[in-house]
Amino acid sequence: MKKYLFLLPVYNDWKSLNLLLSKIDKEIGEKSNKADILVVNDNSSEEIYFDIKLFKNFQNLKVITLNKNLGSQKSIAIGLKYLFSEKKDYLITILDADGEDDPSKINEMIENAQKFKNFVIASSRTNRKENLLFKILYFFHKVFTFLFSAKWISFGNFSSFDSENLKEILKNNNVWLAYSSSIALNSNVKKLYAKRKQRYFGESKVNFASLALHSMRVISVLYLRVMIFSIIYFLALFLIYLSYNNIYLIVPMFGLVILNISNLLVRKLINIENLNFWKNNIKEIKNISL
Repeated sequence: MKKYLFLLPVYNDWKSLNLLLSKIDKEIGEKSNKADILVVNDNSSEEIYFDIKLFKNFQNLKVITLNKNLGSQKSIAIGLKYLFSEKKDYLITILDADGEDDPSKINEMIENAQKFKNFVIASSRTNRKENLLFKILYFFHKVFTFLFSAKWISFGNFSSFDSENLKEILKNNNVWLAYSSSIALNSNVKKLYAKRKQRYFGESKVNFASLALHSMRVISVLYLRVMIFSIIYFLALFLIYLSYNNIYLIVPMFGLVILNISNLLVRKLINIENLNFWKNNIKEIKNISL
């Protein structure tokens, strides 16, 4: 059996991370398994700390500290590049550090990753905790993504997979933009379902602005699919316009053009080629004594 490895990005949420790690430790201990932990510290302003007395089933705990704050998606990308460079065999599980990913589902996800070796097992969140307006907007984000890519992306970072999938996940650097749409594009995905849990501490950092930015990043990964679907929709609208001479159809046609220009701008601004120089973003790599 391959060793478990847990990859967790964190920014100034060490209290939540320690609680989550204690729950992970308990879950894998019930299966008499051991694990390595890789934490990507996204240039936290707070001091790093670990309550190591809580950990009984971890063999190695390593922290990659970034030299500037890059956000969770780029932190995950750097963590995956590091694991790929190590060339070790792992069953890798990615979780957010805030507690919203349900650690009680870890063993089920890893078992599926073992069974379906060529798949990424993704946790599709149910029962979201945000207000009604946010839930509606998030639903439209998923519908919009599906209409322009034929990909129903109802999952986030919480996932498990055999390390042999790393090459495919990383092959076009799109993971630098958005992990979820990158695996939807590059990998075979099998979904499991779990309720979204309440954050352990503090308030969620997700707001309308961050959802809009997330949507742009997700769509930009799928820009070729979006372009093809946009051309189809544009031609359909143009034919209807010629038939009925309805000037209002110019608005959605113009919107399709703006959408594709926006996709290209996002890709240019974020520049996925920067992932090739991932080591330049690392301040230090530290092993924590257990």
